[in-house]
Amino acid sequence: KAPDIGLVIIGGEAAHIAHYTARAQALGIADQVKFLGPRPVANLGGYLSQADILVSPRMMGQNTPMKVYSYMQAGKAILATDIRSHTQAFDGTCAELVPPTAEGIAAGLQRLAKDPELRKRLGAAAREKVEREYSLQVFQRRVQDGYSRLLLA
Repeated sequence: KAPDIGLVIIGGEAAHIAHYTARAQALGIADQVKFLGPRPVANLGGYLSQADILVSPRMMGQNTPMKVYSYMQAGKAILATDIRSHTQAFDGTCAELVPPTAEGIAAGLQRLAKDPELRKRLGAAAREKVEREYSLQVFQRRVQDGYSRLLLA
């Protein structure tokens, strides 16, 4: 319920959007939350560039959501829950990792909203990490190394 924080949510099915719109209204935060619904992946970069904080609020899971690599590449501060599906891609040096609870996410959002230097530092570190560890060039080199090892075996 921080009046200076707005949340834009991209994706979701119509039933989920209706449910969470009603929840936002019941909580008195409907003016701060916008549900855009599904958007073309080709437009993702434009949406990410407009954000101050990118959020991945996954509560459980093992597989890294593909969106986090786009988040890292955007060079924006990332707020993510401190679970394996996120920590496989990044750590606290390039993302604000919080407990997978509503309270944890709210506290992390408030912390990042109040600290533009922290947002800048995390965003720059995330961009550096994605280029160093997950770029197309790194992928191509790893595939080539794998094939080279197979040929030598």
